[in-house]
Amino acid sequence: MAVIYGLVHVASGRTYVGCTAGKLQKRFREHRCLLNNNKHKEPVLQKEWSIYGSEAFRIEILEQLEMLAPTFRKREAELRWMTKLESEGLLYNLSRVSFAPSPEAARKGIEASRTVGRPVSPEGRLKRRMAQLGIPKNHGAKISATKRRNRILRQSDEIV
Repeated sequence: MAVIYGLVHVASGRTYVGCTAGKLQKRFREHRCLLNNNKHKEPVLQKEWSIYGSEAFRIEILEQLEMLAPTFRKREAELRWMTKLESEGLLYNLSRVSFAPSPEAARKGIEASRTVGRPVSPEGRLKRRMAQLGIPKNHGAKISATKRRNRILRQSDEIV
């Protein structure tokens, strides 16, 4: 399940809006780590976290989407929440480009993995779903070649 979430300052109601297809608590730990180390990209959120501490914030689910919802649907939902909270004066997000490539990636011509509306092949969708389910990638050919090489090396050592 993909989730649009809010990192909410309990006293003021100000909210940082984000989206994750992973586990919400893991994403919250990532934000906490960045905030505790003064490395979060949102300066106002960082400042208030430093002043009030982690106890003053909680994470909330704002909207749930289907797991394989296309990126543009996730982006639309995220922007809808940002617009709503901004109209109420409760939005921390200064940047609205969480699904766009970073400026450095754009300069290098690297396409972001979360580009809006990017078509995903059925094979890519299957690989992503397998990763979500914890099914390991098949490195069979590479492993087999390594095992064959090691077996040949052992046999040559035994001969000598």
